[in-house]
Amino acid sequence: MKKNLSFFIILFFASCVFKAKNVLMIPRSDESGIIKLYYDREGELYPPDVHVTPYYFYLQQLKKSKTKQSNPEFATVESALTRYDSLSKDFVRKQYHLEDKDSNRLFRRLQNILQKNVILQMKKSMNEKKCKHLIFLIHGFNDPAPDAYYFSLRSDINAYTKEKPTYVEVYWDGLTSLGAHPALAGIWEYAQTNSAKVGLGIRKILNNIDTDTKITILTHSLGASVATHILFNPFTWPEKFQEKLEADYQSDKIPTPQQNDIRLGMLAPAIGGTDEFNFINNTVPTGTTTHLKILVVGYNHYDYAVTKGGLFPRWFGNTSFGADAKKEVSKTFDGLKQKAPDLKTVGIDFSYIKKINTDTLSKKAIKALKPLRQYQHAILFYEKNEHFVDFLHALLQ
Repeated sequence: MKKNLSFFIILFFASCVFKAKNVLMIPRSDESGIIKLYYDREGELYPPDVHVTPYYFYLQQLKKSKTKQSNPEFATVESALTRYDSLSKDFVRKQYHLEDKDSNRLFRRLQNILQKNVILQMKKSMNEKKCKHLIFLIHGFNDPAPDAYYFSLRSDINAYTKEKPTYVEVYWDGLTSLGAHPALAGIWEYAQTNSAKVGLGIRKILNNIDTDTKITILTHSLGASVATHILFNPFTWPEKFQEKLEADYQSDKIPTPQQNDIRLGMLAPAIGGTDEFNFINNTVPTGTTTHLKILVVGYNHYDYAVTKGGLFPRWFGNTSFGADAKKEVSKTFDGLKQKAPDLKTVGIDFSYIKKINTDTLSKKAIKALKPLRQYQHAILFYEKNEHFVDFLHALLQ
Protein backbone atom coordinates (compact mmCIF):
# COMPACT_ATOMS: atom_id res chain seq x y z
CA MET A 1 0.00 0.00 0.00
CA LYS A 2 2.83 2.42 0.89
CA LYS A 3 4.49 1.64 -2.41
CA ASN A 4 1.27 2.40 -4.31
CA LEU A 5 0.77 5.61 -2.34
CA SER A 6 4.28 6.77 -3.16
CA PHE A 7 3.69 6.02 -6.83
CA PHE A 8 0.52 8.10 -7.00
CA ILE A 9 2.12 10.99 -5.13
CA ILE A 10 4.96 10.95 -7.65
CA LEU A 11 2.43 10.95 -10.51
CA PHE A 12 0.57 13.85 -8.96
CA PHE A 13 3.59 16.10 -8.52
CA ALA A 14 5.08 15.04 -11.84
CA SER A 15 1.89 16.16 -13.57
CA CYS A 16 2.47 19.70 -12.38
CA VAL A 17 5.47 20.15 -14.66
CA PHE A 18 3.61 19.18 -17.83
CA LYS A 19 1.78 21.72 -19.94
CA ALA A 20 -1.94 21.14 -20.56
CA LYS A 21 -2.86 20.30 -24.15
CA ASN A 22 -5.96 22.15 -25.25
CA VAL A 23 -8.06 20.81 -28.10
CA LEU A 24 -8.50 22.81 -31.29
CA MET A 25 -11.84 21.84 -32.84
CA ILE A 26 -12.48 21.38 -36.55
CA PRO A 27 -16.27 21.75 -36.85
CA ARG A 28 -18.04 19.23 -39.09
CA SER A 29 -21.61 19.24 -40.35
CA ASP A 30 -21.48 16.28 -42.71
CA GLU A 31 -24.12 14.14 -40.97
CA SER A 32 -27.66 15.09 -41.84
CA GLY A 33 -30.00 15.51 -38.91
CA ILE A 34 -27.21 15.56 -36.31
CA ILE A 35 -26.48 18.83 -34.54
CA LYS A 36 -22.86 19.22 -33.48
CA LEU A 37 -21.84 21.87 -30.96
CA TYR A 38 -18.15 22.71 -30.64
CA TYR A 39 -17.03 24.63 -27.55
CA ASP A 40 -13.66 26.06 -26.57
CA ARG A 41 -12.33 26.17 -23.02
CA GLU A 42 -14.33 29.32 -22.30
CA GLY A 43 -17.64 27.73 -23.26
CA GLU A 44 -17.79 29.72 -26.51
CA LEU A 45 -19.09 28.22 -29.77
CA TYR A 46 -16.93 27.69 -32.83
CA PRO A 47 -18.40 29.04 -36.06
CA PRO A 48 -19.26 25.87 -38.04
CA ASP A 49 -17.78 27.17 -41.28
CA VAL A 50 -14.52 28.64 -39.96
CA HIS A 51 -11.33 26.67 -39.37
CA VAL A 52 -9.24 28.42 -36.74
CA THR A 53 -5.54 28.48 -37.53
CA PRO A 54 -3.58 26.41 -34.96
CA TYR A 55 -0.69 28.90 -35.06
CA TYR A 56 -2.90 31.66 -33.67
CA PHE A 57 -5.04 29.40 -31.46
CA TYR A 58 -1.96 28.33 -29.49
CA LEU A 59 -0.43 31.84 -29.73
CA GLN A 60 2.78 30.51 -31.21
CA GLN A 61 3.62 33.99 -32.47
CA LEU A 62 4.01 35.21 -28.86
CA LYS A 63 6.62 34.60 -26.20
CA LYS A 64 6.60 31.19 -24.56
CA SER A 65 5.34 32.69 -21.30
CA LYS A 66 2.15 33.68 -23.12
CA THR A 67 1.39 30.15 -24.35
CA LYS A 68 0.04 28.92 -21.02
CA GLN A 69 -3.36 28.41 -19.42
CA SER A 70 -2.75 31.42 -17.18
CA ASN A 71 -3.01 33.64 -20.27
CA PRO A 72 -6.76 34.21 -20.80
CA GLU A 73 -6.17 34.51 -24.54
CA PHE A 74 -4.51 31.12 -24.88
CA ALA A 75 -6.46 28.44 -26.77
CA THR A 76 -9.66 30.47 -27.14
CA VAL A 77 -11.75 31.07 -30.22
CA GLU A 78 -12.22 34.72 -29.29
CA SER A 79 -8.55 35.70 -29.25
CA ALA A 80 -7.81 33.74 -32.42
CA LEU A 81 -10.70 35.18 -34.42
CA THR A 82 -10.70 38.75 -33.16
CA ARG A 83 -7.08 39.57 -32.41
CA TYR A 84 -4.61 37.44 -34.28
CA ASP A 85 -6.06 35.48 -37.21
CA SER A 86 -6.83 38.31 -39.65
CA LEU A 87 -7.91 35.99 -42.47
CA SER A 88 -10.50 34.22 -40.32
CA LYS A 89 -11.64 37.52 -38.83
CA ASP A 90 -12.32 38.98 -42.27
CA PHE A 91 -14.16 35.82 -43.29
CA VAL A 92 -16.34 35.92 -40.15
CA ARG A 93 -17.25 39.55 -40.80
CA LYS A 94 -18.40 38.79 -44.33
CA GLN A 95 -20.07 35.46 -43.55
CA TYR A 96 -22.15 36.81 -40.66
CA HIS A 97 -22.49 40.42 -41.88
CA LEU A 98 -20.68 41.88 -38.90
CA GLU A 99 -19.48 45.44 -39.28
CA ASP A 100 -18.40 46.28 -35.73
CA LYS A 101 -14.95 47.77 -35.51
CA ASP A 102 -14.57 46.80 -31.87
CA SER A 103 -13.43 43.16 -31.80
CA ASN A 104 -15.01 42.29 -28.43
CA ARG A 105 -18.41 43.50 -29.55
CA LEU A 106 -17.96 41.63 -32.81
CA PHE A 107 -17.33 38.37 -30.99
CA ARG A 108 -20.34 38.77 -28.72
CA ARG A 109 -22.54 39.45 -31.73
CA LEU A 110 -21.06 36.40 -33.42
CA GLN A 111 -21.86 34.21 -30.40
CA ASN A 112 -25.44 35.50 -30.32
CA ILE A 113 -25.86 34.63 -34.01
CA LEU A 114 -24.35 31.16 -33.55
CA GLN A 115 -26.64 30.42 -30.59
CA LYS A 116 -29.71 31.56 -32.52
CA ASN A 117 -28.69 29.41 -35.48
CA VAL A 118 -28.31 26.36 -33.24
CA ILE A 119 -31.74 26.95 -31.71
CA LEU A 120 -33.29 27.24 -35.17
CA GLN A 121 -31.54 24.01 -36.22
CA MET A 122 -32.95 22.18 -33.21
CA LYS A 123 -36.49 23.42 -33.78
CA LYS A 124 -36.33 22.65 -37.49
CA SER A 125 -35.07 19.11 -36.88
CA MET A 126 -37.74 18.39 -34.27
CA ASN A 127 -40.46 19.70 -36.59
CA GLU A 128 -39.23 17.57 -39.50
CA LYS A 129 -39.05 14.46 -37.32
CA LYS A 130 -42.33 15.30 -35.58
CA CYS A 131 -40.68 14.47 -32.28
CA LYS A 132 -39.94 17.06 -29.60
CA HIS A 133 -37.07 15.20 -27.99
CA LEU A 134 -33.46 16.41 -27.81
CA ILE A 135 -30.78 13.92 -26.77
CA PHE A 136 -27.48 15.52 -25.75
CA LEU A 137 -24.34 13.36 -25.87
CA ILE A 138 -21.44 14.73 -23.81
CA HIS A 139 -17.98 13.14 -23.66
CA GLY A 140 -15.45 13.33 -20.85
CA PHE A 141 -11.90 14.56 -20.35
CA ASN A 142 -8.98 13.46 -22.52
CA ASP A 143 -11.35 12.54 -25.34
CA PRO A 144 -10.59 14.92 -28.23
CA ALA A 145 -12.31 12.89 -30.97
CA PRO A 146 -15.45 11.14 -29.66
CA ASP A 147 -17.14 10.95 -33.09
CA ALA A 148 -17.05 7.15 -33.29
CA TYR A 149 -18.43 6.81 -29.76
CA TYR A 150 -21.26 9.19 -30.55
CA PHE A 151 -22.12 7.26 -33.72
CA SER A 152 -22.23 4.03 -31.74
CA LEU A 153 -24.38 5.55 -28.98
CA ARG A 154 -26.86 6.86 -31.52
CA SER A 155 -27.07 3.44 -33.14
CA ASP A 156 -27.75 1.77 -29.78
CA ILE A 157 -30.42 4.30 -28.84
CA ASN A 158 -32.10 4.08 -32.25
CA ALA A 159 -32.24 0.31 -31.91
CA TYR A 160 -33.90 0.67 -28.51
CA THR A 161 -36.50 3.39 -29.11
CA LYS A 162 -39.17 3.90 -31.77
CA GLU A 163 -38.87 7.66 -31.38
CA LYS A 164 -36.94 9.82 -33.81
CA PRO A 165 -35.10 12.18 -31.47
CA THR A 166 -32.81 14.97 -32.53
CA TYR A 167 -29.27 14.26 -31.42
CA VAL A 168 -27.04 17.05 -30.16
CA GLU A 169 -23.39 16.02 -30.02
CA VAL A 170 -21.30 18.20 -27.72
CA TYR A 171 -17.58 18.54 -28.42
CA TRP A 172 -15.81 20.46 -25.67
CA ASP A 173 -12.25 21.13 -24.61
CA GLY A 174 -11.68 18.38 -22.05
CA LEU A 175 -8.02 18.63 -23.10
CA THR A 176 -5.84 15.74 -24.28
CA SER A 177 -2.71 13.98 -23.09
CA LEU A 178 -1.66 13.40 -26.71
CA GLY A 179 -1.16 9.70 -26.05
CA ALA A 180 0.76 10.14 -22.80
CA HIS A 181 -0.54 8.85 -19.48
CA PRO A 182 -3.32 11.26 -18.41
CA ALA A 183 -1.99 11.33 -14.84
CA LEU A 184 1.27 12.79 -16.16
CA ALA A 185 -0.22 15.30 -18.56
CA GLY A 186 -1.42 17.91 -16.06
CA ILE A 187 -4.81 18.21 -17.75
CA TRP A 188 -7.33 17.14 -15.10
CA GLU A 189 -7.68 20.40 -13.17
CA TYR A 190 -8.05 22.47 -16.33
CA ALA A 191 -10.60 20.05 -17.79
CA GLN A 192 -12.67 20.34 -14.61
CA THR A 193 -12.92 24.13 -14.81
CA ASN A 194 -13.63 23.98 -18.55
CA SER A 195 -16.57 21.65 -17.89
CA ALA A 196 -18.33 24.29 -15.79
CA LYS A 197 -18.00 26.98 -18.45
CA VAL A 198 -19.22 24.67 -21.21
CA GLY A 199 -22.24 23.67 -19.12
CA LEU A 200 -23.19 27.34 -18.83
CA GLY A 201 -22.84 27.72 -22.60
CA ILE A 202 -25.32 24.90 -23.21
CA ARG A 203 -27.65 26.31 -20.56
CA LYS A 204 -27.99 29.50 -22.62
CA ILE A 205 -29.28 27.47 -25.57
CA LEU A 206 -31.79 25.44 -23.56
CA ASN A 207 -33.31 28.69 -22.29
CA ASN A 208 -34.74 29.18 -25.77
CA ILE A 209 -36.19 25.70 -26.28
CA ASP A 210 -39.92 25.13 -25.66
CA THR A 211 -40.74 23.79 -22.21
CA ASP A 212 -42.74 20.87 -23.64
CA THR A 213 -39.56 19.51 -25.27
CA LYS A 214 -38.19 16.35 -23.68
CA ILE A 215 -34.49 16.76 -22.82
CA THR A 216 -32.26 13.72 -22.33
CA ILE A 217 -28.60 14.21 -21.41
CA LEU A 218 -26.24 11.23 -21.63
CA THR A 219 -22.74 11.83 -20.29
CA HIS A 220 -19.50 9.92 -19.86
CA SER A 221 -16.80 10.58 -17.29
CA LEU A 222 -16.24 14.33 -16.71
CA GLY A 223 -19.12 15.07 -19.06
CA ALA A 224 -21.14 14.62 -15.86
CA SER A 225 -19.77 17.94 -14.61
CA VAL A 226 -20.87 19.66 -17.83
CA ALA A 227 -24.38 18.29 -17.23
CA THR A 228 -24.68 19.39 -13.61
CA HIS A 229 -23.66 22.92 -14.59
CA ILE A 230 -26.39 22.90 -17.23
CA LEU A 231 -29.04 21.99 -14.66
CA PHE A 232 -27.96 23.88 -11.52
CA ASN A 233 -25.04 25.69 -9.90
CA PRO A 234 -22.86 23.32 -7.83
CA PHE A 235 -20.95 25.39 -5.27
CA THR A 236 -18.07 22.92 -5.21
CA TRP A 237 -15.31 25.19 -6.48
CA PRO A 238 -12.58 27.08 -4.66
CA GLU A 239 -13.84 30.52 -3.72
CA LYS A 240 -11.79 32.36 -6.36
CA PHE A 241 -13.11 30.30 -9.27
CA GLN A 242 -16.65 30.32 -7.89
CA GLU A 243 -16.58 34.11 -7.85
CA LYS A 244 -15.23 34.09 -11.41
CA LEU A 245 -18.10 31.85 -12.56
CA GLU A 246 -20.58 34.34 -11.16
CA ALA A 247 -18.87 37.59 -12.15
CA ASP A 248 -17.38 36.69 -15.54
CA TYR A 249 -19.58 33.82 -16.74
CA GLN A 250 -22.91 34.91 -15.20
CA SER A 251 -23.67 31.53 -13.62
CA ASP A 252 -26.09 33.16 -11.17
CA LYS A 253 -27.94 35.01 -13.96
CA ILE A 254 -28.35 32.41 -16.73
CA PRO A 255 -31.71 30.69 -16.04
CA THR A 256 -31.53 26.93 -15.52
CA PRO A 257 -33.57 24.73 -17.91
CA GLN A 258 -37.35 24.79 -17.40
CA GLN A 259 -38.36 21.93 -19.71
CA ASN A 260 -40.99 19.73 -18.05
CA ASP A 261 -39.24 16.40 -18.71
CA ILE A 262 -35.47 16.38 -18.22
CA ARG A 263 -33.56 13.11 -17.86
CA LEU A 264 -29.91 12.63 -17.01
CA GLY A 265 -27.90 9.47 -17.58
CA MET A 266 -24.29 9.31 -16.37
CA LEU A 267 -21.80 6.61 -17.34
CA ALA A 268 -18.82 6.43 -14.97
CA PRO A 269 -19.37 10.01 -13.75
CA ALA A 270 -16.04 11.56 -12.78
CA ILE A 271 -17.53 13.71 -10.03
CA GLY A 272 -18.45 13.40 -6.39
CA GLY A 273 -22.13 12.52 -6.06
CA THR A 274 -23.00 14.07 -2.72
CA ASP A 275 -20.71 17.03 -3.45
CA GLU A 276 -22.51 17.94 -6.67
CA PHE A 277 -26.12 16.97 -6.03
CA ASN A 278 -26.19 18.59 -2.62
CA PHE A 279 -26.74 21.76 -4.70
CA ILE A 280 -29.48 20.43 -7.00
CA ASN A 281 -31.84 23.18 -5.84
CA ASN A 282 -29.38 25.97 -6.62
CA THR A 283 -31.37 26.90 -9.68
CA VAL A 284 -31.74 30.24 -11.44
CA PRO A 285 -33.77 32.31 -10.70
CA THR A 286 -33.54 31.51 -7.01
CA GLY A 287 -36.60 29.64 -5.80
CA THR A 288 -37.39 27.80 -9.01
CA THR A 289 -37.54 24.02 -8.71
CA THR A 290 -35.44 21.51 -10.60
CA HIS A 291 -37.15 19.90 -13.57
CA LEU A 292 -34.93 16.83 -13.52
CA LYS A 293 -37.28 13.82 -13.55
CA ILE A 294 -34.93 10.84 -13.87
CA LEU A 295 -31.29 10.36 -12.85
CA VAL A 296 -29.58 7.14 -13.96
CA VAL A 297 -26.04 6.47 -12.80
CA GLY A 298 -23.83 3.76 -14.30
CA TYR A 299 -21.12 3.09 -11.72
CA ASN A 300 -18.22 0.66 -11.68
CA HIS A 301 -16.14 -0.56 -8.75
CA TYR A 302 -13.24 -1.53 -11.03
CA ASP A 303 -13.04 1.26 -13.63
CA TYR A 304 -9.36 2.25 -13.47
CA ALA A 305 -10.07 5.95 -14.13
CA VAL A 306 -12.81 6.80 -11.63
CA THR A 307 -11.36 4.48 -8.96
CA LYS A 308 -7.86 5.87 -9.71
CA GLY A 309 -6.41 2.40 -9.67
CA GLY A 310 -8.75 1.31 -6.89
CA LEU A 311 -7.00 3.51 -4.34
CA PHE A 312 -7.95 7.18 -4.45
CA PRO A 313 -11.41 7.90 -5.90
CA ARG A 314 -11.76 10.96 -3.64
CA TRP A 315 -8.24 12.29 -4.17
CA PHE A 316 -6.85 14.51 -6.95
CA GLY A 317 -10.37 15.48 -8.01
CA ASN A 318 -13.34 13.61 -6.55
CA THR A 319 -14.59 10.80 -8.84
CA SER A 320 -16.30 8.73 -6.16
CA PHE A 321 -19.74 8.81 -7.83
CA GLY A 322 -18.59 6.75 -10.80
CA ALA A 323 -16.63 4.40 -8.54
CA ASP A 324 -19.42 4.11 -5.95
CA ALA A 325 -16.67 4.52 -3.37
CA LYS A 326 -17.97 3.80 0.14
CA LYS A 327 -21.49 3.54 -1.29
CA GLU A 328 -21.41 7.05 -2.75
CA VAL A 329 -24.30 6.26 -5.10
CA SER A 330 -26.76 5.25 -2.38
CA LYS A 331 -25.63 8.15 -0.17
CA THR A 332 -26.31 10.57 -3.02
CA PHE A 333 -29.69 9.04 -3.77
CA ASP A 334 -30.66 9.18 -0.09
CA GLY A 335 -29.82 12.89 -0.02
CA LEU A 336 -31.87 13.49 -3.16
CA LYS A 337 -34.95 11.95 -1.53
CA GLN A 338 -34.95 14.95 0.78
CA LYS A 339 -33.90 17.64 -1.69
CA ALA A 340 -35.84 16.45 -4.78
CA PRO A 341 -38.49 13.95 -3.62
CA ASP A 342 -40.09 13.71 -7.08
CA LEU A 343 -36.83 12.75 -8.76
CA LYS A 344 -36.56 9.08 -9.76
CA THR A 345 -33.05 7.69 -9.21
CA VAL A 346 -31.64 4.47 -10.64
CA GLY A 347 -28.19 2.96 -10.15
CA ILE A 348 -26.78 0.45 -12.65
CA ASP A 349 -23.72 -1.57 -11.62
CA PHE A 350 -21.29 -2.02 -14.54
CA SER A 351 -18.59 -3.69 -12.45
CA TYR A 352 -18.93 -6.96 -14.39
CA ILE A 353 -19.37 -7.26 -18.15
CA LYS A 354 -21.98 -10.00 -17.64
CA LYS A 355 -25.17 -9.90 -15.61
CA ILE A 356 -24.24 -11.69 -12.41
CA ASN A 357 -25.95 -11.60 -9.02
CA THR A 358 -23.02 -11.49 -6.60
CA ASP A 359 -25.21 -11.04 -3.51
CA THR A 360 -25.57 -14.78 -2.98
CA LEU A 361 -22.00 -15.73 -3.87
CA SER A 362 -19.19 -16.54 -1.47
CA LYS A 363 -15.99 -14.46 -1.41
CA LYS A 364 -14.19 -17.28 -3.17
CA ALA A 365 -16.80 -17.39 -5.95
CA ILE A 366 -16.68 -13.63 -6.36
CA LYS A 367 -12.89 -13.74 -6.61
CA ALA A 368 -13.20 -16.30 -9.41
CA LEU A 369 -15.18 -13.71 -11.40
CA LYS A 370 -12.13 -11.47 -11.75
CA PRO A 371 -11.82 -12.08 -15.53
CA LEU A 372 -15.34 -10.64 -15.92
CA ARG A 373 -14.57 -7.36 -14.20
CA GLN A 374 -14.70 -4.23 -16.35
CA TYR A 375 -11.55 -2.22 -15.79
CA GLN A 376 -11.82 -0.11 -18.93
CA HIS A 377 -13.15 3.44 -18.83
CA ALA A 378 -13.94 4.22 -22.48
CA ILE A 379 -17.58 4.60 -23.58
CA LEU A 380 -17.23 1.65 -25.95
CA PHE A 381 -16.72 -0.81 -23.09
CA TYR A 382 -19.78 0.48 -21.25
CA GLU A 383 -21.85 0.01 -24.40
CA LYS A 384 -20.63 -3.58 -24.77
CA ASN A 385 -21.40 -4.33 -21.13
CA GLU A 386 -24.60 -6.39 -20.73
CA HIS A 387 -25.94 -3.83 -18.24
CA PHE A 388 -26.05 -1.08 -20.88
CA VAL A 389 -29.51 -2.19 -22.04
CA ASP A 390 -30.78 -1.74 -18.48
CA PHE A 391 -29.18 1.70 -18.41
CA LEU A 392 -30.96 2.76 -21.61
CA HIS A 393 -34.26 1.30 -20.42
CA ALA A 394 -34.11 3.26 -17.15
CA LEU A 395 -33.20 6.48 -18.97
CA LEU A 396 -35.55 6.33 -21.95
CA GLN A 397 -38.57 4.47 -20.57
